[in-house]
Amino acid sequence: MNAELFALLAEGDETAFRRVFHYYTPRLRPFVFSIVKSNAVAEEIVQDIFMKLWANRQSVAQKENPSSWLFTVAARQSLSFLRHMSVERRYIDSVKAQIARASLQSPVEDLLFLREDEALLKKAVDVLPPRQKLIYTLSRHEGFSHKEIADKLNISPHTVKNHIVTAIRTLQDFVRKASFIVFCLFFTGN
Repeated sequence: MNAELFALLAEGDETAFRRVFHYYTPRLRPFVFSIVKSNAVAEEIVQDIFMKLWANRQSVAQKENPSSWLFTVAARQSLSFLRHMSVERRYIDSVKAQIARASLQSPVEDLLFLREDEALLKKAVDVLPPRQKLIYTLSRHEGFSHKEIADKLNISPHTVKNHIVTAIRTLQDFVRKASFIVFCLFFTGN
């Protein structure tokens, strides 16, 4: 690709961007795939590369070889993904080992772990927005059906379902982050 096309891209020319995108996508995708070994991940990384290109279009256009910038970013993004997967894999292995050890523990230890999990879940529920917290509590702790909650709060059952789904995602994210922090502290010795 010529420097003129990247110069047009630097000026915000969307047609130039599309031409660069269509030219480099079939070249970048197999390159990224050769590193990450996943079509879906390769596709996502290539999309990220073009978002970075658009955000940095002026500085990229000034480079002597903008295409090498694209491939350098592709390599870095791919390696970053692999590093992230490595950490995640170690975390999963650690959790599996903890589960295996837990099956050998005494009932007293099981009770302690259960109390820790309950405390973490309570903290997670406390960070929910008030309406979501109320709906989640009515559903999960008081056993109300979606329809009963909807009638009680004068909202639709669909709204109740949406609040519960969002609350569960928030809770899962909170627990996942808390577990990851504990994992990192455990493995870094802090």
